[in-house]
Amino acid sequence: MTTAEQKSLFRHRSFALLWSSQSISMFGTQITYVALPLTAAVVLQATPMQSGLLVALEQLPFLLFGFVVGVYVDRRARRSIMIGANAVRFAALAWIPVAYWFDVLSIHQLLVVVFVVGTMATFFDLAYQSYIPGLVGRDRLMDANGKLQVSESVAEVAGPGAAGALIGVLGGPVVIALDALSYVISALALLRMPPDEAPAAPPVPVGSGEKGPSVWASMREGFRLIGRHTLLRWCTIAAVSANLFYSALMAVFFLFLLREAGIGSAEVGVIVAVGSAGALVGALSAERITGLLGVGPTLVLSLVLPGIGYFALSTVHDNSLVAVVTAGAATFVALFGIPVFDITVISFRQMVTPDHLLGRVNATVRTLARGSLPLGALIGGALGSALGLRTTVVVAAVGLLLPAVILFLSPIRSVRQLDGLAAESASEESAGVPEDSPSLPSAH
Repeated sequence: MTTAEQKSLFRHRSFALLWSSQSISMFGTQITYVALPLTAAVVLQATPMQSGLLVALEQLPFLLFGFVVGVYVDRRARRSIMIGANAVRFAALAWIPVAYWFDVLSIHQLLVVVFVVGTMATFFDLAYQSYIPGLVGRDRLMDANGKLQVSESVAEVAGPGAAGALIGVLGGPVVIALDALSYVISALALLRMPPDEAPAAPPVPVGSGEKGPSVWASMREGFRLIGRHTLLRWCTIAAVSANLFYSALMAVFFLFLLREAGIGSAEVGVIVAVGSAGALVGALSAERITGLLGVGPTLVLSLVLPGIGYFALSTVHDNSLVAVVTAGAATFVALFGIPVFDITVISFRQMVTPDHLLGRVNATVRTLARGSLPLGALIGGALGSALGLRTTVVVAAVGLLLPAVILFLSPIRSVRQLDGLAAESASEESAGVPEDSPSLPSAH
């Protein structure tokens, strides 16, 4: 890499293409998240049950196929997987405006499209997270993940608003056609990148008669690495518990603001926008915070902030200006910490995981973390019914401090830098010993 490229990843041609590809598809995806349910409700007169199925089918593929897709990603060239996933997403989404124009669109077709798009998103997400370390080098992972997270945060802030404006002018099906086009542009950007090769798997002993591990054995490798590697294990436990309590809180978040705190709908929109701004600022600040505090302390702090923020939110009582400002500031603080944790923990995971296991480890962690979301939502709903909305917010906020305590009590609190983690992991792997060393880089 040249000196110019070291100054900015945007001068790294391949990363710039990946960033452009991902940013375009992220923005299109955010538009579709609004356009699809509105198309179902307005154009197809969907029932509440059908609307619920539409939301569920967006997340279901990752839970159904995540582990198997992780194995596939570790056996194939990851750039080709991303291109193929974008091609299928284009074809699936393009069907909606075509079927609408020919007056044959049905809710069942919409459900199938959502499931197909969700399945392809599973392939793309796991391939792209596993592709980044080989693209930019493990020493630039924080920088790369930070830039990609900023793009995602910007898309989450601007996408829904743009979708509302576009739908008002063009209609839902036409807006979905624009998202389909975004996947074509994304795929074209990926095609301009140099091809990669399938990760090199550990050799099979000569004369053993084996053809390599089965899919199930390969899946177990991902679980086994997380179970044996102290730091990966604790980070995974923290991520799962954070998602559980965050989902529980979000299950009652809007009801709490509207019914318990008495805040109006317009003010709730402002609070959500301020929270989104907090997430964007967190994404922009993650690398600097990690450089200042170190990896372990950053992970702990980033998980403390949501608990503190949402506990402050639970004190809001009325629709006064002070209440709205308090709720906005509390949500800003809470959501500031989430991308800081995401960027740091993803970079950490990519750093310590051998390349031929990245797909499976990413799949295992993300499937477990996503699997806790519906459970958390059910818990939040049950607590809201049994204890009341304000008490549920307090319980969830206290619960959100649990993953911070978990990491503070774990060996990860002493990790300061990502440098050297990959080398140490590789040396342990080549020596054939379990990756369970709590002596990975401490303060220097």
